[in-house]
Amino acid sequence: MRKKTLLFGILVAVILIALCICLGLFLLRQDDGRETNRTETTGEQIGISTAEEKTTKAANVLETTTEKKENPYTFLNLGKIYYLPLDTTAFKNQVAAFMENNHLTATTVLALGKVEDNKEDPDGTANFYLQLDDAAGTILQAVYDKQTAVFTLSVSESIPDVEQYGGVATTEANENISGTEPEYSSEGTEIINFGDANITDVEQTLSRVADMATLQHDLGIFLRENGEERRNLFVSSVEKTETGYKTVLEFETARIDRKKVQVLFENGKYHFSLVE
Repeated sequence: MRKKTLLFGILVAVILIALCICLGLFLLRQDDGRETNRTETTGEQIGISTAEEKTTKAANVLETTTEKKENPYTFLNLGKIYYLPLDTTAFKNQVAAFMENNHLTATTVLALGKVEDNKEDPDGTANFYLQLDDAAGTILQAVYDKQTAVFTLSVSESIPDVEQYGGVATTEANENISGTEPEYSSEGTEIINFGDANITDVEQTLSRVADMATLQHDLGIFLRENGEERRNLFVSSVEKTETGYKTVLEFETARIDRKKVQVLFENGKYHFSLVE
């Protein structure tokens, strides 16, 4: 009887010891988990703070850069320089830096209609001219390299009969140039009609659904209104729609911005747009 009591007591003691050990291990694991959560939360907070600081610094740098690049000059008729991208900021800053480096004082820069460009030569150069509204009516020459897409500026000699190209005679150049910006013309300020568009449709995919004569005529008007001299295009794609068709036309001599012409014909009407 005594032996049974002793064995029972030992068994109870072992069970209690085992329970204590398990409880201790369980509490230790909970503490470790809490510590890990605290560390992760702290890390996330630090990461968020660091990201916010970087964002604030970047915004400050952007504001400072914008202030430094603010251009003090007014530019007119830059559409005549048809090799310029849609965003002309870089070119304007280049002109401003050139004027400052050469001590040229002016408030307005006018792109003239005088252009020297062999469009059949895709690797050559094109010459454009700018006039300043200073007392001398200074003329700047902008040479565009078609291979590198880079403009080089220099001071040019005066242009005889500069008024024919939309400029101001030297005796009147001390007055600021103002007025409505005329459309582009390589010969002067008048609107030149380069005729209807010429669409090459080798597979006849567009000719089967379109009135080519009317399309080419209306497209020529659209191109003239947008200051675009190119008239030779080819069919890139044609899609039928519920009420007509949609086609994309590419210029045989690509634009500097690589834009194409999208034509949407719906309910007997043409809708033209320049697209990427």
